[in-house]
Amino acid sequence: MQIVKEAIEYNIPHIPTAILMILITWGIIFILSILSVRKISLIPSGLQNFFEMVFEGIFNLADTIIGPEAKRHYPLFLGIFLYIFISNILGVIPGMISPTSNLNIPIVLAVIVFIYYNIHGFLKYKTGYLKHFMIPGLPKWAFPINILYFSIELISQFVRPFSLSLRLFCNVFAKETLLGVLGILVITFFLLPGVSKAILIMPLLLRPIIIILAVLVGFVQALIFLILTIIYVGGAVKSEH
Repeated sequence: MQIVKEAIEYNIPHIPTAILMILITWGIIFILSILSVRKISLIPSGLQNFFEMVFEGIFNLADTIIGPEAKRHYPLFLGIFLYIFISNILGVIPGMISPTSNLNIPIVLAVIVFIYYNIHGFLKYKTGYLKHFMIPGLPKWAFPINILYFSIELISQFVRPFSLSLRLFCNVFAKETLLGVLGILVITFFLLPGVSKAILIMPLLLRPIIIILAVLVGFVQALIFLILTIIYVGGAVKSEH
């Protein structure tokens, strides 16, 4: 697996590849943001129109799930979606890899979300936030049931970062590996003497299809991560909580 990765990834000495790809991802987001607001107008077009559609979709989704309180969390939702989506599709560019194909990155993102929504839950409800992990309305004699329920809910809370990160990592890593294998096959068959170049047709035809699927998977995984983040934040801060 390491051979496949080293054959396609872009290396710069003394800078870890994951860090380099993270910087490139943020650089892309920064450049696109500057370009989208450089000629901002009341009638959006081009990048401004695209970003407004993305923002509106995320805002509407957050408002539907959380309600009016969603506004204060817009920056987190926008940052999570844009970063993950651009990270996911970065790997389709020859010489690049997706930062999210490194398990450390999805774990860090999931831990950030975990810390974020729990902090906001405690800030809003103080110690009353712990009631979220108990069954409301139980009589005092059923307190042992609440203890058991609290323990189960606590474990499920700590499982969330692992499920979030592994789901994202596994899908992106599979895409990276498949693209890498196809690239190695093309190079290998092309360099082998006596091998008919017609054999190259299959991997060359498959690669564009895989790239299209990779972009689709990248979008879907970013959307899933976003929706789960909104649900977790909503569960911690919604008024009816």
